Amino acid sequence: MSDRIICDCMGTSFEDIKKAVEAGAKTVDDIKEATEAGTICCGCDCEIEEALNEIL
Repeated sequence: MSDRIICDCMGTSFEDIKKAVEAGAKTVDDIKEATEAGTICCGCDCEIEEALNEIL
């Protein structure tokens, strides 16, 4: 499901992460910089990494 929310704090969806990867993001830190996901509570770092691995 590509519209699932990965980061509740920032409202970042799987699709947002996919777009960041398409724009060149390759690491969790790249995703954080591009989308601000995981920058408030860091509780979604594992979900960001899972989404990144799924996309790559």
